[in-house]
Amino acid sequence: MKQLALVFVLLSSFMLMACSPSAPDSPNPDSYGQTIKPDHNVPADHQ
Repeated sequence: MKQLALVFVLLSSFMLMACSPSAPDSPNPDSYGQTIKPDHNVPADHQ
């Protein structure tokens, strides 16, 4: 009976951890207003 309670506690804690929303990463404030830099491996006439 003790093992069943332990399994129940473990499974319920795993379910709670899986269902809780995670906070998104905050955006980098230094990157505001900057454009994406072109890939330097692409030739200039194809960019």
